[in-house]
Amino acid sequence: MDRAAGRPHRTGRRGRALGVVSLAALSLAGCVLLGGAALAGPLAVPLPAPFPPVRVLTLLVGVHLIGLSFGLGGATMLDFWILRWMRWGSLPPEIARIFLFVSKVVTVGLGLLWLSGLGFLAVYAVESPEKLANPKLWAKLVVVLALTVNGLLIHAVVLPGVLRDIGRPMLDGVSGVRTGIFLVSGAVSGVSWYAAFALGLMRELNGVVPTGLLLSLWLAGVLAASLAAYFYWLHLREWTLRHGARPARAGAPAGQAAE
Repeated sequence: MDRAAGRPHRTGRRGRALGVVSLAALSLAGCVLLGGAALAGPLAVPLPAPFPPVRVLTLLVGVHLIGLSFGLGGATMLDFWILRWMRWGSLPPEIARIFLFVSKVVTVGLGLLWLSGLGFLAVYAVESPEKLANPKLWAKLVVVLALTVNGLLIHAVVLPGVLRDIGRPMLDGVSGVRTGIFLVSGAVSGVSWYAAFALGLMRELNGVVPTGLLLSLWLAGVLAASLAAYFYWLHLREWTLRHGARPARAGAPAGQAAE
């Protein structure tokens, strides 16, 4: 009862944390824009001699990489645990706490991505406005926005039901709607994190591939991952049912077995 009562409180804290990060990102963007209006050349933070000034863009890249490491690493770990859970039928009870902790790390990573991403937009607007016309930039923004909405959905709808009893077979007793939401949200999370990573890595896409094509490829990946997760879950469920029925048949009387 105490756990169930605490979940909405934790979800509310995550929402407030994301709100604080968003406010910080908007404040940073405003400071960059105001500072850029009075300065010429790249925005930089002065350091004591003999160190040279550090560009604001460099600091934002560092924050962005840390956020990507938290989010991508944590999401990948969660995906492997889910696959293990689907395959083995249960996980140790203490995994539930680790599961929730890693999900918080992913939330922090997502917040850092928003903080640095909005900072990028502000710096580009001051230093090189032509970069704002890059189709890849807006495709990545849409993917990260989808990650954010998907993360809120997971914490509000999926995790409370799925982690209610981690020692039983995965999705056992969960409604068909929640099962579908869980599988699709997992596919969106896995594909979107790696899509964001690829879009940030591949500079060859800058100004070359249109936003619509990039988002179409992302949606195709989400659809393929959702179908793969659904059929894999059906396969494991059928295998579990057959495997669980064998001991009952083996223990039946010979006359009944012959029938």
